[in-house]
Amino acid sequence: MALFIQSANSLVSRVAQWVGAIPTSIAINATAYDAETGVITVSANPTSSVVVGDFIGSSVTGPYTLVLAVDVDSITVSDTDNVWSGASLPTTILKLPTQSSVEIQACIQMCELKMRTLELPALRSNPYDDVSPSVLVTNAKGMAPIPSDMVFPILFFQETSPDNPPPGTTGLGPWIIYDRVGDREIIRRRMIDQLYVRPFGVPRVIRASFSEVGPNYVFTPNPGENVNIKAYYQKTFPFLFSPTDDPLNPVVQNNGVLASFPEGYLYGSLQCYYDKNKNVEEAQKWQVRFDDSYGLIEDQNYRGKWRGGDQHLTSEFQPRVYRYSFK
Repeated sequence: MALFIQSANSLVSRVAQWVGAIPTSIAINATAYDAETGVITVSANPTSSVVVGDFIGSSVTGPYTLVLAVDVDSITVSDTDNVWSGASLPTTILKLPTQSSVEIQACIQMCELKMRTLELPALRSNPYDDVSPSVLVTNAKGMAPIPSDMVFPILFFQETSPDNPPPGTTGLGPWIIYDRVGDREIIRRRMIDQLYVRPFGVPRVIRASFSEVGPNYVFTPNPGENVNIKAYYQKTFPFLFSPTDDPLNPVVQNNGVLASFPEGYLYGSLQCYYDKNKNVEEAQKWQVRFDDSYGLIEDQNYRGKWRGGDQHLTSEFQPRVYRYSFK
């Protein structure tokens, strides 16, 4: 049976198969399973054989399920792959070696630390979401806190009209795209913010600036207070097996990286595993496979950036020609 890597459980199971972590029977049968609570009723006391963090299953080929709690007559698991729902009960419980399970989970986390800056479509924010768009809301100083889930910005833009426009002006524009500059430059520009011309009712896109200063984003010209600036940026992702607020799914079993780049998780985890076990040749082999697989994604990403941009002959993105200079 093919083992698709569609959850954290199946990832651990696949890595365990590859490194030779052979499951063994704990000589206890699973007699019933409650899919809503994840509780497996067992035929004997499992507390001496199973601990929280182990992985148990019903077949040698897996996948195996993470153990969340152990009682004298039951075991609670995280079963997103419906392993126990589809099992013919009663059945013997198999368990991966505890040492291997702990080691594989540690290698998965090391792989995740290496992948935290990946540019994947699944990790981009959605400023056009109907329910919860990604926006920055400015404070009284015209600054906005940097989102806690941001890795790096892609594009900030403002589609709303400025507040309190002069009488007789239309509500059309201008719309603003914010170019990123250095923190020293944004501080200099903010010092002369009062000299910027603030047009109203101009139906065109104009360019402004932003940069990070401390915990906030600073914009010039100052957009004012309580302005929504749409934020398109690369997001972080939750690590597998980290806790959640969902009582039905108390640990993270999937994320954007695993869903769209499962081979990266597999190759990266195996590279960390063999590196930890001082097998340099195997570690290098899996590192090359990781680099090659992500290289294809990265190549398409850069092609999309450079070939899918503005195609107009004249554009607001062309370099500016300043009429005045300061000496």
